[in-house]
Amino acid sequence: MTVAAAGRRTQAATVAAQALFRVSPHVILSVYLLLLALPQNNVLAGGGGAITPARIVAGGCLLWWLVARFAGGFKLAVGPNPVRRVLLVALGLLAAADAVAFIGGVADSRISGADRGALVFVLAMGAALLVCDGLSSTRAMRAVFAGAVVGFTCSSVAAILQFTSGTDLRQLTVLPGLVTQPLAGLILPRGGLARSLGFASHPIELAATTVAMLPLALHLARYGRFKAFWWACAVLLVGGPLVSISRTGLLGLAVVAIFMVPRHGLVRWLLAGGLITSAVFGAGVVEPKLIDVLVNTVAGSSKDSSIWSRLTKYEYVWTHFLAKPIGGQGFGTYVAPIQPYLDNQYLLTAVESGLPGLVGFILLLVVPLWWAFRIWASKKIDSPPQVRDAAWAVAVALLVCTLSFGTYDGLSFPQFAGIALILAGCAGALFRIARRTEASG
Repeated sequence: MTVAAAGRRTQAATVAAQALFRVSPHVILSVYLLLLALPQNNVLAGGGGAITPARIVAGGCLLWWLVARFAGGFKLAVGPNPVRRVLLVALGLLAAADAVAFIGGVADSRISGADRGALVFVLAMGAALLVCDGLSSTRAMRAVFAGAVVGFTCSSVAAILQFTSGTDLRQLTVLPGLVTQPLAGLILPRGGLARSLGFASHPIELAATTVAMLPLALHLARYGRFKAFWWACAVLLVGGPLVSISRTGLLGLAVVAIFMVPRHGLVRWLLAGGLITSAVFGAGVVEPKLIDVLVNTVAGSSKDSSIWSRLTKYEYVWTHFLAKPIGGQGFGTYVAPIQPYLDNQYLLTAVESGLPGLVGFILLLVVPLWWAFRIWASKKIDSPPQVRDAAWAVAVALLVCTLSFGTYDGLSFPQFAGIALILAGCAGALFRIARRTEASG
């Protein structure tokens, strides 16, 4: 009787596993991105402060990819892919640098933070690998785009309501079984106005994530269903960097605007620019001081202490880099304000992971970015218009992320780190989709 019961339990587990892997990867990834857009300081009660719903789903993505790699099948691609290769190389370089750092010795007080940072990064990398090997069509990719755009549009809406009326929607995101960890420095004024953060951990993260979602929303507005809805999302996403009053967000908007010229042509670009300018001035009618603060944020950059403080950190970084050039001090062990705020992920990686980690991190961004731009712009790759436009969206969004990493330590912010890695994975999926459509043509 016991043997029979065990057999039934085994059979039930097998059926459940088969049912799970019958679900398309883009469904799981869409859920992951929707959860990632929620406040990541809402953690599982009793989970040690590091487990969020998004990370649980990301762990499932990593498990899915690992099982498929070792057992085969499960709807994942197995052919050579340069983006998958660079994702694994970057992970290996960062892990090797971390091992060297820990062999050299890491203070006990910093080990828990290092473990948490490594866990979050590996889980996000698992989701990126599933994107790279699990998305087999632009339709599936649009589903992933939709999850990301809807989630971060909600964050932008929350920020706009917070800015205009003081309404706090974050408390509505504390689902049963979750508890909220306090965030330091929620009130961050600039020019006499309180900067909004929506569902992000910081106004800069809100600005960077919402701007990175803008090209994806524009792609959905052209090739997705319910085009008016996606245009509305694009407009609302523009509000994110405005109410966060962030130079990072304004820089990202400028990048998106520049790359809309070859996509739409000059006439349509001028028309769209006029509409966006009208929306910005409309926001200025609601809050007249906002326009002045945004202008001063850009025009006064040369006199701003936060920018000059960034530039004074190079000597500190260079000294620490030369002290431990191979392994750094350990991934996730940098503690501010005990150590000075760097506000630059490239500098932070150089200190934490040395030369191997810095090379791996740069490759992690540059190689997917290069392939996305090549699929979009190269005449040697004959792809359908929807594939090229998806490549444009991924390339521009990933370029925004690459530049944003130079203005703040993006890997310390889970939403932005997750989005950047997902975009890198999308470039790998597009490589495979473009090569398949080219071969079939």
